Amino acid sequence: MEFILSAILIFILLGYAFRLFLRYGLPWLMGRYVKKQQEKFYQGFNQSRENAYQKKEGEVKIKQPRKKSKKDDGDFGEYVDFEDIDNK
Repeated sequence: MEFILSAILIFILLGYAFRLFLRYGLPWLMGRYVKKQQEKFYQGFNQSRENAYQKKEGEVKIKQPRKKSKKDDGDFGEYVDFEDIDNK
């Protein structure tokens, strides 16, 4: 009989502790996680801004698209005009 009562008491205490964790512990953990992610985001953003400002004053870069070499195969084939055929 003592075993059953102690098991029920432990079960009730664990349930209560779990409810307290969900009410207070989980929001605190989520808040810490969100703050860390925000710090990582802002650090990456600041690093990219610093890299953008490292150019010398008056320096201009112009990006040109690559020229693709086109091969002209004159004997590749010929154009065939297709016509619709009615099958009745």
